[in-house]
Amino acid sequence: MALIILLPAIACWAVLARGSMRSALLNVYLPVLLLLSQSYVLRLQHLPPLTFADTAILPLGLAMILTGMRRWRFSWMDLFVLLFAALAGLSEGLSNQLANGDWMNLFSAKNATSPTLNTNIADGMLMFIANVMEVVLPYMAGKLLIEGAGGAGDDMRRKFASRIVALLAIVSAISLRDFLFGGSIWQQMGGRLFPTQFGGSPPQMRWGFGRIQGPFSHAILAGMVFLMGLIYCLWLRSAYPGWGKRKVISGLPVTVRGLMLTAVAGGLIMTQSRGPVIGVILALMFAGLTRMLSVGKAVLAFLVLLAAFSTVAYEFGNRYTDKDIMQATSEEQRNAIYRRLLLVNYAPMVMERPAFGWGITTFPAVMGQRSIDNEYLFLAITEGFAGMGVYLAIVSGSAIRLARMLTRPLRHEDRLLVFAHLSVLIGLMTTLTTVYMGQQVVMMFFLFTGWVQAMRPAYAKAGVVNVLTPPQQFRRVLV
Repeated sequence: MALIILLPAIACWAVLARGSMRSALLNVYLPVLLLLSQSYVLRLQHLPPLTFADTAILPLGLAMILTGMRRWRFSWMDLFVLLFAALAGLSEGLSNQLANGDWMNLFSAKNATSPTLNTNIADGMLMFIANVMEVVLPYMAGKLLIEGAGGAGDDMRRKFASRIVALLAIVSAISLRDFLFGGSIWQQMGGRLFPTQFGGSPPQMRWGFGRIQGPFSHAILAGMVFLMGLIYCLWLRSAYPGWGKRKVISGLPVTVRGLMLTAVAGGLIMTQSRGPVIGVILALMFAGLTRMLSVGKAVLAFLVLLAAFSTVAYEFGNRYTDKDIMQATSEEQRNAIYRRLLLVNYAPMVMERPAFGWGITTFPAVMGQRSIDNEYLFLAITEGFAGMGVYLAIVSGSAIRLARMLTRPLRHEDRLLVFAHLSVLIGLMTTLTTVYMGQQVVMMFFLFTGWVQAMRPAYAKAGVVNVLTPPQQFRRVLV
């Protein structure tokens, strides 16, 4: 039954044969990524476990390499993304015999016949291949296929964001049952197709309602994907005033755009995840400041407010978690204490192997804390400061590129998109302090990173004013 995971590859080949790479991205990869759980895998000999999204992007990746590289513009970000994928394999390969830097004995007779070392190196190679499918190829798709040449970029970016919003609206509608009654309809359906595999975290209840996780394995991961969808939905409503104005049912005051916004915002709320909600609030705060101040002053004011918020949150968090986990009076307090203990318990491990970490599948659990609910700490443990540094370089590179765009007089649509991208980045980076970056969030993040790198915004001509669309409309909607 696991062979059905190959169906997206067949569908992608069919679309590529009759259509284009952009059609395959919109009509195969995005639906597979956002509607199907990536927890179920197909295991083939000598290959890493394949998910639905992996098989969907392999034909698309081959097509991009064979026909799309003539349009590729190399940048430093390409190197960082490739390094990030490679370091996952390297940390896995170095996780045992070579973890202490014993390079002199790498090619010794003892190590040459060491089954542990050979297993580590093989696992590292498989880890790298998996990261090519989940990191490198989505980045390539974001860089090559969303922003089009010859004036096609505006239409494609609108279609891309619209498709994300529509798919997440479907996820939200299907998950309404899980919110009202608990459980996970996604895991129930997956369990019938993959009876020997487990499709994500156990469903959780909070305040009498189920925390929906959709096909994203965990409620917080679902919240991060909905966060992206919500911001791009607001961008569509502002940059394209005619988008979704059609009424759902003639005679009723319900439009497609209103229904989409309600569904995606409702999905975020139904995850009942504080991290993504705080991320959205900070993103909206930044958008509001850009409405009132110049870009430089808005960034400075946001950093000051963020520092003040962090200080208050730190003081409150210290008092809230300053007790034994067995003394917690609620699930929320237990989770907060658990996250504080993560930093305390794993700090010595990070310093023991600071360069390349302990490996993604081989790091030892400390005090039974196997789940590392902090992406930055997770990278420091598993890939060392090398992996965490490269990841921060990717994030910083995207932020700096977007900030530089805002120093120029951009065309209205491009300026709104830059603000949307910055809002997504702020929301995700905030949320990742409370959860690891896993499942679909990884692919969505690198699609986003490639999209940012591909942007070649049009600059507004001096004295030209967009009379059709108010220049502050996007930020007014966000606020």
